[in-house]
Amino acid sequence: MQAMISLSSSALCPPLRTQQSQLTMDSMESSTLFFEAGTIIFKEGDKGEVMYVLVKGCVELRKKVEGGETVLKVVKTPNEFFGEMALIDGRPRSATAVCSEKTRLIAVDDAIFDSMVLSNPKFALTIIKTLSARIRSSNVHISELTETIPRERVARGLVDFALRQGEKIFDGGYKVSVQDMREWVNSHLGITHDDFDAMLSRYLKNDTIRYAATSAKTREHIILPGSFIAENNRRDR
Repeated sequence: MQAMISLSSSALCPPLRTQQSQLTMDSMESSTLFFEAGTIIFKEGDKGEVMYVLVKGCVELRKKVEGGETVLKVVKTPNEFFGEMALIDGRPRSATAVCSEKTRLIAVDDAIFDSMVLSNPKFALTIIKTLSARIRSSNVHISELTETIPRERVARGLVDFALRQGEKIFDGGYKVSVQDMREWVNSHLGITHDDFDAMLSRYLKNDTIRYAATSAKTREHIILPGSFIAENNRRDR
């Protein structure tokens, strides 16, 4: 019940006063779902009958692109919702939802959604604002994927991965696993393994990056210099 109290006090679902609204909250509470890390909640192209509200955990929304998938959004804030378009336009899912850790969700079907929109103007406004923001964000993301040349995409991908999962070293550079980075860049940015291998080889050849001293033979880890990080860190732009 604690999660439902938190939900009812948020901007997503403001305090409900009517008996009908209380029934709605009770229905939502009975629709709590639990997922393990790695579980696919729904796939791109699936028919959608419910939207989801995050209680705890983390969900990645992924979309297919040439050569792999790209992560459009990471849902990790309690009371944040996703999958609402299926209830609004009735079309198939536009992305795949995958749990990146143990996750607890509340499923909201058509009846509950309609009741919340009709009885809670703040909820309706939240839906409108969220949809608008997500459309703008998706347009920018897709534009980057289609307009940015592969070399720049790979460079940004290397830096994104290093900042997330790399080990920062004394000179400001980052030590990263080549194989882990290769898979991450493919699954998150849609960069093919062949494109990644070609660009990595080019960067190593011109000394833009280098193998870690401990991996001179195994070639399991590389070092991204601080200058490379600064030049390609899109988080600072």
